[in-house]
Amino acid sequence: MKYIFYLCSLILILCIGIMFISNFAWTDGHIEIVEEEQKIILKGEISKALGQYDDDLKGVVEYIACGPTGKVYESIITTEASAKDVYEAINKLKIKPGTPPDYDAEKGGHVPPTGTKFLLSVEWEEDDKTVSVRAEELIYNFKADKPLPPVDWIYSGSRVIPDLDSDDEDAMIPHAFMANHIVALKQTDGSALFQNPLPESVEENLYKKNDDIMPKLGTPIRLVIEVNRKMQIFVLISGKVQGVGFRNFTRTNAKQIGVYGYAKNLANGKVEVVAEGEKLKLNALIEKLRQGPRSSRVDAIEIEERKFTGEYETFGVRY
Repeated sequence: MKYIFYLCSLILILCIGIMFISNFAWTDGHIEIVEEEQKIILKGEISKALGQYDDDLKGVVEYIACGPTGKVYESIITTEASAKDVYEAINKLKIKPGTPPDYDAEKGGHVPPTGTKFLLSVEWEEDDKTVSVRAEELIYNFKADKPLPPVDWIYSGSRVIPDLDSDDEDAMIPHAFMANHIVALKQTDGSALFQNPLPESVEENLYKKNDDIMPKLGTPIRLVIEVNRKMQIFVLISGKVQGVGFRNFTRTNAKQIGVYGYAKNLANGKVEVVAEGEKLKLNALIEKLRQGPRSSRVDAIEIEERKFTGEYETFGVRY
């Protein structure tokens, strides 16, 4: 019997190991893949070279992130991973490149990139605490006089160019492999893996670093790149949140944002919110929940991410 017990224990350990490997599929010290959450995490830093040529560039930045040999003086972040590393990591998530930006000579106009949409966030340690912000918050549109709004970045995979190192004259490789550009702020920049979806980003010299929130140059960071997937969130809000119109406030904002689910008062004085939709939209709802209606007071908010079910067709108030 004890041998059967040992065998069952070994099988259990192997199963746990397989589950762990499937979730953290690959890590080599500077890049990590989390398959279950469809995201990768890159190690890097706030570029030490940022602003190196400000006299000529006037503080303009062109990239959220680039690899070690990219235009580090025009990038907010430099990563230890190369653009090729990122490309291969995303391929391990079974996500294929889209189409890069192009120019239609017949119509005389820009053709936007297409592809899977991703969210970017940046984490660093400050005063023994982890700070996490949307990558867009580190960028300032100085013409509009405001930070970049939340966006989902387009994974085009970059344009392809001839592989000059190959013996095959017809061999092509992504331009990003050569340029080492990972996330471009310009929609028309086909040398990067990701492009900015905002129509404004076709303009020249639009963005600078946001000094109000930027950590100092050289600060070690983690860049999280994750698919803007559909999911469900379960939220508990504590404070003065009942009898102040919190549920109706939630329903109004949820409908405006475009997510589905419900808001409900609980016997313990909290408000329960269940919502489904794309993560970018759910993040927008969470920001509204943190604020609450004018007469409320939000003391705490607990958030649990769950799998998308598709069971909700609208957003309602439950009693």
